[in-house]
Amino acid sequence: MINQGYGMNTIFNRYERKYLINSKQQAELVAFLKAHLTFDSYSSEGQPYTIYNLYYDTNDFSVIRSSINKPIYKEKLRLRCYQKPTQDEDIVYLEIKKKHAGRINKRRLALSYKEARHYINEGSSPVLSTYNASQVFKEIDYFVNIHKARPSVLIKYNRLALHSPNEALRVTFDNMIDFIGDIRSLDDEDSRQFHAVLADTDLSIMEIKSGQNFPLWLVRRLSELDLFSQPFSKYGKAYQHYLSGGAADDHMLYDA
Repeated sequence: MINQGYGMNTIFNRYERKYLINSKQQAELVAFLKAHLTFDSYSSEGQPYTIYNLYYDTNDFSVIRSSINKPIYKEKLRLRCYQKPTQDEDIVYLEIKKKHAGRINKRRLALSYKEARHYINEGSSPVLSTYNASQVFKEIDYFVNIHKARPSVLIKYNRLALHSPNEALRVTFDNMIDFIGDIRSLDDEDSRQFHAVLADTDLSIMEIKSGQNFPLWLVRRLSELDLFSQPFSKYGKAYQHYLSGGAADDHMLYDA
């Protein structure tokens, strides 16, 4: 059985900053961060793990198109799993992620893969045992119904993650970011071809996530490396590729 993702939280409220870096910069940063943070449970011994995200959208991609226009408030829904599920009882997550005035609020619901499939394919509501889980599901179900949303794009990538003991600070490195467009289920992956989100395979996305200001030791190191945050959306970039093919240098247009 696949274990649950990092921590036991179902609600996250924090700031997130993204940085486009190369492999040399990643190696330097990981070596530096190891003195302050520890690898999360999936990155044991500093090895990356694979994340799968199945994004929900409308038939005409109105959710991601709205997000690309950079409104003050935006939201997206995805099914996430840490490793590909192979059994009915494997744990996956339905996540609704909202961004308002630069702050991220993410709520997620842990379900068995069987429960998630039944909801995605048949609209069957899962049996939930807590009030918080029921509230999160109501938000998710409202999103699905108001947008008439369905599974749309699958994105997978390898992640290396470090965090502070209380998870107040989390730093992730994502590379080998690939996508499949017009897909309805994780089960369809084996018969489809993935496409690269980033044309330059030496690049990766570093994300820094914190509920408060970043610690001074981290800010100083980023400054020393001349690294500055910039907008980037894996889904936005995949959408661009799926419709028209993307240029290698247009990542800054998308912060969905």
